[in-house]
Amino acid sequence: MPDIGLIIVDPGHFHAALVQQEMYANVSPGVHVYAPLGPDLLDYLNRIVRFNSRAERPTRWGVELHASADFLDRLRRERPGNVAIFSGRNRGKIDRITTALEAGLHVLADKPIIIRPEDLPLLESALRLATERRLSSAT
Repeated sequence: MPDIGLIIVDPGHFHAALVQQEMYANVSPGVHVYAPLGPDLLDYLNRIVRFNSRAERPTRWGVELHASADFLDRLRRERPGNVAIFSGRNRGKIDRITTALEAGLHVLADKPIIIRPEDLPLLESALRLATERRLSSAT
């Protein structure tokens, strides 16, 4: 049984789908996506469809979509996996990462995590929280 359940959070950049180019033995093929409706979400979903339907080494990702304006609140309550992936949307990314860590989720985030020097204390706080809760926080 897979021990990693992926949660894609508001995929605002093609990087969000890159981890799904391949299948992994210890990762559940069922992925939960929390995002608002919009073109970024559609782009992500189309990319997954292309991975699943390509001629060579097709993937078999199943997507359970949780599309709503309150997607972060739903993620916090529902926590259907154990690894939250953040890509793109640099403004506010550190707040979203902190929300995931507070919910007990491991985090995989692309760079930059912060874009303003004054947000450095928020990043330090998030890393401290991850350490205290023994959660991975990788970038």
